[in-house]
Amino acid sequence: MLQTSLKKEPGVNESAEMLRLVLPLMTRHNIPATPENYSIWFHYITDDRQGLKEYIDRLLEQKIPFTAELNEQIHKQFLFESELQQAEKVRKGVATALAEATAALRVTGSDADRYRKVLGTFDESCGSAKTVSDIYGLLNTVLEETHSMQQSMERLQQDFIIKSRDMDNLKKELDQVRKQASTDALTGLYNRTTFFDALENVDTDSDPFANPYCVAMMDIDHFKRVNDTFGHLVGDKVIRFVADSLRQSTKGRDCASRYGGEEYALLLPETSLENAVILCNKIREHIAKTNLVRSGTKESLGQITISAGVAQNRSGESRMDLLARADRALYQSKERGRNRVTASDD
Repeated sequence: MLQTSLKKEPGVNESAEMLRLVLPLMTRHNIPATPENYSIWFHYITDDRQGLKEYIDRLLEQKIPFTAELNEQIHKQFLFESELQQAEKVRKGVATALAEATAALRVTGSDADRYRKVLGTFDESCGSAKTVSDIYGLLNTVLEETHSMQQSMERLQQDFIIKSRDMDNLKKELDQVRKQASTDALTGLYNRTTFFDALENVDTDSDPFANPYCVAMMDIDHFKRVNDTFGHLVGDKVIRFVADSLRQSTKGRDCASRYGGEEYALLLPETSLENAVILCNKIREHIAKTNLVRSGTKESLGQITISAGVAQNRSGESRMDLLARADRALYQSKERGRNRVTASDD
C-alpha cells in the first residue's frame, strides 16, 4: 500500500488513455460504470494492486459473470482503502475518548488533593481551636469541600458512563470494519486473504506427525450450466447455499472460505486426512440430497453437487505445495465423474 501511494499520479493525458481502455472493458463485461467498479478496472489496467490482475484474469478465463456481488467482493478484497480509513477513524475516536477520560481523572485528582489538604488543615486546627465558633467555621469549610468533592465525583461518574458508551460504539464499529475486511461479500464466508492468514498461523503451530492439519479445495459441478439455464441471480443463490452448508459443517478453528467464483477452500486444523475426507463427504452428500428451487416458480434447479480434493500437510512442505496437491486431487474428482471427494496421494 505504501509503495502504491508513493507512485506518481497520472497526468491528464494518461488519465484520458486509461479512460479509453477501461470503459470498453467494463462495457464488454456488462459492468455498471460506478466509481467503485471503475477503480477496479483502472487498477486492473495499471496492474498496481497485488493479485488483482491475476484474479480477474482467472475470472475472465472461467467466463464468470461480474455480478454486483462479485464486483463488491473484488473491491473489498483488493481496494480496501475505505476500510482502512474507517479503522483510522475508530482509532482516532478511541484516542480522543481516552484523552478525555484522562483529563477528567486529572481534574478529579486535583480536587482530591485539595480535599486532603482541607482535611489536614481541619485536623491540625481543630486541636488548637479555642471556641465553638472556631470549630464551627472549620467544620463548615470541610462540609463545603465535601459537597464540592461529591459533585466532582458525580461528574466523573457521568463522564465515565458517557465514555463507556462511546467506547462500546467504537468497538462495534471496529468489529464491523474487521468483519468487512475479512469476509466475502456474497457468502459471508472468510475471503481468500483471511484463509491464507489462517493457513499461515495453523501451519506455524502444526506438527505433521503429532497434530496434522488438512486443506480441502471444492467447487460446484457444472456451475456454468446453472448460470446459463437459470441466470446469474440463481447462480449466486447456489453459491450462497453451498457456503451455508460449509459454515454449518465447520466449527472451532476450522476456516471455511470462498476461494473465488464457485470455488471454496476449507482449513481443518488438528484433523487427519481420513477424518477430513469423512467431513467433506458429509458436506457433499448433504448438498447432493437438497432440492433447490427457484423462489417464484418453485422450479427445481436439478441436483446440485460439488467435487473436492483433500490434502494433509507434510514435513518440510510449503503451504503453496500443499494447496497445489489439494487442487490436483480436486481435478481428479472432476475427471472421475464429479460429485466425489478425492484424497491426495501424490
